[in-house]
Parts: sequence; C-alpha cells; structure tokens
Amino acid sequence: MADPKGYMLYVSLSAREAKRRLQGFGHGVRKIHSAGKNRAAIVHTATGRHLEELVAMFDDVRVSTVEADLDEDRSD
Repeated sequence: MADPKGYMLYVSLSAREAKRRLQGFGHGVRKIHSAGKNRAAIVHTATGRHLEELVAMFDDVRVSTVEADLDEDRSD
C-alpha cells in the first residue's frame, strides 16, 4: 500500500492518544502512526486556518514539523 501524500506533523503523544484527540476532526488528516515511544506522526494536507486548528488540538504537548525537534530538551 502506498504512503499517503501530505505533510508530516510530529507530536509528543502516543499514536493512540493522537487518534483519540483527532477522532471526527477531519481538516486534511490522512493518517496517524507511531514515530517512537510516546511520539506520533500525523500525515495531513491541512493549510492555513485548518493547519492552525490542527496544531491547536495539541497545544498542551510538543508539536513540530521536524521529528528531531522533539528530541531537544528530552530528559529520558
């Protein structure tokens, strides 16, 4: 199966928790999968206001468009 096309957004939550938060959200979310322990990768096509709303869903955790940015300030 081909990978969905879109942009990546990394959050410091498990993939299961990210799916729960985004259930019924839409706004260009294509796929959510694990990117490591307590880290999820969200494939999306959101732009503009929809992208702002997508990021706002995760305002209490770290969010980045680059996976390496989540490694900074990590204490484990």
